[in-house]
Parts: sequence; C-alpha cells; structure tokens
Amino acid sequence: MFSAGFHLEPTAGVPKNVQRMAAKVSLQLQREELARGQSLDNTLQRLSREYQTEIRSIIGRENLQRYHALRRALRTRVREVVMKATPTVVGEQDIEEARLQAAEESRKFLGEIGFNMARASILRGEYHTRMHKVISEAAGGPQEPNYLVLPDMVPREIHNPWRTYQPPYPGWLWIYSRDKSDEPPWPICTSYLDAAAGQLGTFSQTHVSGADDSDFAYVSCRTAMRFLYDLTVAGRVELWMRLRCIDTSYSGWLKDEWGWSDSSCHQKSAAHLRVLMPVLEDIRYSTILDYGRTGTDANWSRVYVEAGEERWAHLFSADAYPGGTRLLLEVGTSERNYFWTNDVSIHSAMTMRWFLQNVYVRSTGEQ
Repeated sequence: MFSAGFHLEPTAGVPKNVQRMAAKVSLQLQREELARGQSLDNTLQRLSREYQTEIRSIIGRENLQRYHALRRALRTRVREVVMKATPTVVGEQDIEEARLQAAEESRKFLGEIGFNMARASILRGEYHTRMHKVISEAAGGPQEPNYLVLPDMVPREIHNPWRTYQPPYPGWLWIYSRDKSDEPPWPICTSYLDAAAGQLGTFSQTHVSGADDSDFAYVSCRTAMRFLYDLTVAGRVELWMRLRCIDTSYSGWLKDEWGWSDSSCHQKSAAHLRVLMPVLEDIRYSTILDYGRTGTDANWSRVYVEAGEERWAHLFSADAYPGGTRLLLEVGTSERNYFWTNDVSIHSAMTMRWFLQNVYVRSTGEQ
C-alpha cells in the first residue's frame, strides 16, 4: 500500500518553465516511488510463500495441518486464561503458566513427528537474511558512516558564505508505503509535516499478536521540505540541516508465543538530502537511529535525543554541477519500522519528530 503528497509554492523571479519542470519531476518521483513500493510488496510476499513451501517440504502436509490445528487449540486455550485472569500478580502468573504449558505441548508435538529443527533453522536464517536485504535495498540507507552531530561539532564559519533557508519552506513532501503478511494488522504511519512551522517527522507502529509461522510487517515513511537553490560556482551541493528535537522516542516488545520461535525487529531513521532537478539523484543519508532486536523475549523504551536539544546533519549531493545551475533540493527525514517473526508476538513503535530550524547550502567550489 502506497500514499504520497507534495507541493511547491510559486517562487518570485523563477521562470514558469522552471516551475513546470519542478512539478513534472515531483510527479515522476511519485510514480517511481509507487512502482518501487509495489515491487517491494510483491517480493516480500513471494519470499514468504517460498519459505512456507520449504517448511512444508520438511514437515509434510499432513503433519503441518495437525500442527496448525494444535496451534489454534493452544491459542484458544491461552486466550481463555487471559480473559479470565484477574489484573493482579496472581493473574499474570496464571497467564505465564498457560503460555509455558502451550509452548511445551507444541515442542513435544514437533519432537514426536521428527521435525528436523536443524534444517528448519537454516531455512529460517536464510529467509530472514533475504527479507532484510530486500527491505534495506528498497529503502536505501547511509552510503557511508554518517551520523547526526552535536552543535559544538559544527564549524563556526557555517553561516558565511552559505545560503540560509528557514520556515516557512516553499515546498514539502510526505510519502509512505507499507506491507504485511496475513496475521498482523496494517502498520500505522502518521505524519507531523508542517512546512510553515518547519516541522518534520512521523510516528510509525508495527504489531502482531499470536504470530504465525512466518509473519512480517513493514512501513517506510518520509517527510521533507523542498526549495530551489542556485549554485554560485561549480561543485557538489554541501548542506547542513539544523534540527531541534520535539520527540525521538522508540519502544517495543517481543513475547514468545509457543513452538519453534524466533524474530527480528528493526527501527531506523535518517536525515536525508536529494537533488530532484536538473537530474534526479539517489538519496543521501545521515543516520539518526539504527536499532534492532532479535530473539523471543525483550522489552525496550528509550529516547534518542531530549526534547529541545539540537542535532546537525551534514550531507553532500552525489554529483557536481556547473556554476549557475538551478537545483530543486529536498531535505527531510526517513523512517523504517519492520519485523519478521516466527511464533513471537511483536510491538514496535517509533516517533521521530523535529523542527528543521535552518538549512545552510553552498557549493563545495566555494571552500
């Protein structure tokens, strides 16, 4: 599933043909993003089907049907305990005991039918590696180690001879894509974009309870400001983003269900720069957050940057341009929130919300 929106205010002194070209580039980008999202959806679904076929080949169709029937019965039994449990320590103990007993019965069944756990573990590892690779390649990522920096690490001469941009920004973009297997609900993505105030960022959430043999959910979100910049002398675009934190909290949990369990959960965020015109470049990234958890049981709740604190992102365009070139630039943040799970319930929530106070731009030829 894919959705997007963009806008660029008419700019005084900018010829109509340049404004039309900027709008055309935005439409082209939206079509490309849609095609990329559809391709990713198709690939994730295909990988899931292939993995399930491989698992069926080692467990057998009849045994797989018996295993699924057992899982449904165990899930119903555990849910009945959860519904009847009192909101006390004793109630929590009753629920945990029911979960442990269900897990033991599931493992016992797999042992009785001679399930090849070693072979299944290899297949599971290969599937997880392919899923992670496909998602990472589709969404892009930092081309080299590049993280946000503290204000005292920013060069003092940044304010001159740089061109400065600040709210209200003349253009903006929001875009997101998401996908899931059968069991999880649709991932959530909420935009905080406000070009007038210079606000960027998103809230994203993925979740599954009572996970199946091979479940996944994925959401990718991007919010950005857009503006035109005239390159004074030949060179690459060099850019600093001055970000003030509103909220950078991320949390989640993994809870083992029963049976043959494993999972992998990822929360990622990055500041980005993209040249949209005169040519459409690949996105350049500066990492904000790169967090992941694997296994069967975990719980986390953290804040990356305290509200009100500043961080700076330092980015360069991929290509160099002749002096006098008019460029359409996009600067913002990108988030990815996704998981793969086998018999592990997962909840993953991430808020990345900033004020883009200033953007400083110059040509590397001015150094």
